[in-house]
Amino acid sequence: MPPRFSVLIPTFNRSELFPYTVNSILNQTFEDFEIVLSDNFSSDDTREIAQQFKDPRFKYVRTPRHFTIADSCEFVRRQAAGRSIILLSDDDALVNSALERFAAETEDCDTNLVFSSIAEYRDITYPGPDRNSASCPPFSGSTSIISPDEIVRPLFSLQPKFSMHPSAFIFPKKIADYVEGRTGRFFWTNGVEYSAWPITALLAGRIVHIDLPLTILGRTGKSWGANIVLCNPGKEKIQELINDVDVTRRFAPLHNFTMINLITEGMLTAKHLFPNEFAPYEFDEIRYLQSTMRELRKREAQGVDVSAEIDEALRYSSKYPSIESDLRKTERPTGKESLIHSIRSGFGKLLGPTIGGRIRAFQLRQRLEKGEAGHGFHASGGAFGFANILECSRFFNRYVVKPESERPRNSGYSVRSSVLYKPRL
Repeated sequence: MPPRFSVLIPTFNRSELFPYTVNSILNQTFEDFEIVLSDNFSSDDTREIAQQFKDPRFKYVRTPRHFTIADSCEFVRRQAAGRSIILLSDDDALVNSALERFAAETEDCDTNLVFSSIAEYRDITYPGPDRNSASCPPFSGSTSIISPDEIVRPLFSLQPKFSMHPSAFIFPKKIADYVEGRTGRFFWTNGVEYSAWPITALLAGRIVHIDLPLTILGRTGKSWGANIVLCNPGKEKIQELINDVDVTRRFAPLHNFTMINLITEGMLTAKHLFPNEFAPYEFDEIRYLQSTMRELRKREAQGVDVSAEIDEALRYSSKYPSIESDLRKTERPTGKESLIHSIRSGFGKLLGPTIGGRIRAFQLRQRLEKGEAGHGFHASGGAFGFANILECSRFFNRYVVKPESERPRNSGYSVRSSVLYKPRL
């Protein structure tokens, strides 16, 4: 019998990161899985580090040459033997009961597409503030059966209802193989999730969402999101990351590396590949331009030179005179916002970072011990004893993902069924 899960980990020159990811899977309470670490032609000691894992469920493969992100993901997907697949980024981790929960919900809800909420961990190399800290959004712990429309329609309106990060999704090998047979491959674009998940959702017909952060996203000095979207690591670093992707845009109107463009290219690729299935969904181009400009202005404020990208967006927006003037405006903090920021900053300096941090950590620990993690929180690794994403996952195991026996009755850990959708595949 094939394994229940194939956990696929594409990696490139991150030998100091992927062992945490691998160990977060080897520590799972559910044991029916395989791990495939796919080395995208690394030049560091990735092969030597990988060979130290002796578990028979672990397999190391290497691409014949360096691939772009989408091609690397497609290469490792074709190595999968499991009935269900998770594409786990090499700087992310799962809490140790994640696969067990995924397996249980798949069977209980009679579906083959499952995803969870996410938390974030910023390690000591993160190119911004809050190094070695974790953020957890509010969550209910409940499981919901949702329709494809709840994923696809907000996405085409550029107002995603859920995080679409690959590390939080379990998808069926059967559907991926079907899509490859029909179109030539499963992962098509740089933001692989934005074409793959809408297609999979429509073919699955029924999806389970677990509102519990079973997946922890790593934000590091080598992470795409941390460097391209959240911070300004410098022109050379940005160019290094851009060189690792396919620069061709086939369907997105603009040619830039904003997150909005990544989403748009994926969605429009999916619509092109499955025109009949996506016929009810229209792309909101006006919101696309507005969202693009907001993201570019934010990057500009971070000190990144995006003048060429802004000029392109303004030229394209001329077809919509009603919004062109608004797009040309440069948003700046109001005097009131600046005053509030100055007051808060001054109070923080007066209180002192050490004393203030200890007070906040003490208050948070009290909340977590009372079982109030579901309200969301931000935790410092120094205060709670974690210094990497694997240790952070253990922290989440203790305070967030409680064993079944410790969950209070009627706490929301139950299936909330809506209309039942018959799977198409």
